[in-house]
Formats: sequence, C-alpha cells, structure tokens
Amino acid sequence: MSMTGSARMNMPRLEALEEIGKHIKYRPIEEIVPLPDAVKRVAARDIVSRLNVPDVKCSRWDGICFSWQHYLDSGRDVSSWQAEVDYIFSNTGIPVFQQAFDTMVMIEKTTFHENQLISIDQKDVVQGQQMIPVGERMAIGEIIVAKGTLITPSHLNLLATGGVIQVPVLKKPIVALLPSGNELVSCYNTPAPGQTIESNTFSMAAKVRQWGGKELLFPIARDEHAVLRSRLKEAAAKADIVVICGGSGRGRFDLLQEAASDVGELYFSSVEHGPGKRTCFSLIDGTPVFGLVGPPGGEEMTFDFYVRPALLACLGQPYRVTEVQAVLDEDIAPHHRTDFIYTIGLYRVPGEKLLHARPLPHSRLDRSIAEHNGYLFVHQKGPGHKKGETVMVELRTGHENI
Repeated sequence: MSMTGSARMNMPRLEALEEIGKHIKYRPIEEIVPLPDAVKRVAARDIVSRLNVPDVKCSRWDGICFSWQHYLDSGRDVSSWQAEVDYIFSNTGIPVFQQAFDTMVMIEKTTFHENQLISIDQKDVVQGQQMIPVGERMAIGEIIVAKGTLITPSHLNLLATGGVIQVPVLKKPIVALLPSGNELVSCYNTPAPGQTIESNTFSMAAKVRQWGGKELLFPIARDEHAVLRSRLKEAAAKADIVVICGGSGRGRFDLLQEAASDVGELYFSSVEHGPGKRTCFSLIDGTPVFGLVGPPGGEEMTFDFYVRPALLACLGQPYRVTEVQAVLDEDIAPHHRTDFIYTIGLYRVPGEKLLHARPLPHSRLDRSIAEHNGYLFVHQKGPGHKKGETVMVELRTGHENI
C-alpha cells in the first residue's frame, strides 16, 4: 500500500487526466434494451438492418411506369397504350408491384389527350431510370449504427426503419457517490445548529445519469478512519468508479487521503489549481477512486474536470475540451495562493464577432456554479488579465447555447 507522502502533489490537470486514464480498466458488458430506451446509450456492437427498405421497387417521382422491353417492341410509339395494361400511373415512393414494369418517366415529360397517353417526350429514356431499387435506402445486413456510437433520437428513427426493436448497448458504468463529514445531514431532515445540508450528491447523481452512467448512493459517512476505510472498500467492490466528497483537506477530521492510502494506492493528493485543489485520485482493488472537496464550488468543477472523462472512457467515448476567444469585461487578478480557474459568463454582443467574457463573482448563494458557461485559467505567478484583453476561455456548454 502507498502512503500519502508518496503521492504527487499539485498535479497539472492534463497530467492528472493522463494518470487517471492509465487506470480505467472497465470492461463493458452488453445488455439488450427496448428501442425507446436506447437513446443516450452506446452501441455495444455494429447494429444492422433486418429489413430491405424499400422491400419492393418503387417509383422515384410522380409519372408513369412501364416495361422497357415493351417500350422498345412498340418502336417507342405509346399512342395506343392503355393504362393498367401497358403502363401504370405512379407516385413518389409508391411501390410498383408489376414485375415487368422496370422504367419510369416523370409525368411532366409525357403528353396526354383526353386521358389517353399520346407520347413520351423524354428523348433519352434508359432502362431502369427513376426507379428506386430494393434496399436502396437500407439493405438487410447493412450497418445502421456502428459499434461505440452514442445513440441519439435520430438513430432511433433509423433503427425503427430497419426493424430493430431490441438494441444491444453497453451496460451503464456504476458510479458510487459517498458523502462524508460529521457536520452533514440529509436534506430530508431539519439541520440542527452547526449542521450542513448534504447537497453535492444531487448534482453529481444527475450528471452521472446525463453522461451515461448509473449512480449508487451511499449514506453519509462519519469522519472516522474505520468508517471511511470500510465504506471505500465496500464502494470499490460494488462500483466501477467511486467518488467520495469531503474530508480531502488538511483539517483535523480530513481523513480521506489517509484512509484511501490504507486500503489502496494514492496516485496524487492535489491538483495544481483551485478551487478544489485538494482533489485526489487513488486505486482501491482496481477501482478508480476520486476524492473531491466538500464546498460545492470546488466539487462541481473537479467533478466535471476529472470524473466525467473517466466515465466517458468507460464507455469508449471521447472527452473534448473546446476553447473560444473572448473579450474580457473586467480585470482578473491572479489568486494570492494558487493557480486558479475562474468561472466565466460568456455572452454575445450584437454586431461583434468575438464573445464577451464576464467573471462571475462568488456570491452569497454561489450562483456561479449554475450560471457560468466557461472557465479561465489564471497563473498565480502571472500578470493576470486586463479588461478588453482577448483571452481563451474553455467552454462548459456547447457554443450553440451561448
């Protein structure tokens, strides 16, 4: 077992992600779900069509369908042709069941007089033209959704068209969520003086579901060595990823990192940035374990930065960081103690090409954890940033939502 003293401190974010990635050994299991439940799930294997679409030849446009050979035998003179005998009227996408009728001409390229076909006015008619062959849209055995694809609502359309109503997907990774702290109490209870409502697991559980996992909630653990060790071992045995929130600091009752070292191996004990600087990562019986700080401002950010990539890796999905240029509305000074990631509100100004960036203050209610849509990294030893400066801001949400 590793001692906390051997773990790296102040791990840069990208290096932390690399370290975490080395220890994601999740082996996903396939499960079958009904078609409506397949959205936001990952295809476990190539999913192929069970049907030909269309399953008979069809007319591509409104017009007439006829036999090419009969057309040649008639010397291309159709003035004596009779409907339903020598040709049929056809409509866009409508099946043509007459086996011999293999060619189609659009109605605007024909001449009728008193409902009698007089002539086909297209000069370069070729056999099979304007006919939709069997399986043109989708053929039996054709891959509809490739292995590893995150299934979207539009994929449901394709799968239904191909006759796939039971969908093979990857089983959702289980993420254990462990709140800890003597001061914490459930929100369903009335807190006594000095107690704090445990709130972090509500947002964490929602994010786990949003990212394709399944949460496993544990009761609040007291700040006791034996309790934390037992709870960590139990969670590691039941889940694919473990997240314990609180107790990662340097206080008298912050015992998380020592407990993680006792039952596993601690790889890093802090990251280079605040908030959430005392974020740690360990491995317990082969299961990745994240230790996050208790305050929501740090927990929210580090959960997104470090747990989300791990969960996506379990499902074979990429983790992408997107940055955009933005003009600062205010000065941002370096933090006095550490490199710091500031929450940013990005917005558009009519007539301007670049976005604008507004640092969000930590208010009494800390609304910034819900209202920000970007992050700005500022080095402690750097000069900071000035109002009007163009900076690179990491997106928290899609660019299309700004």
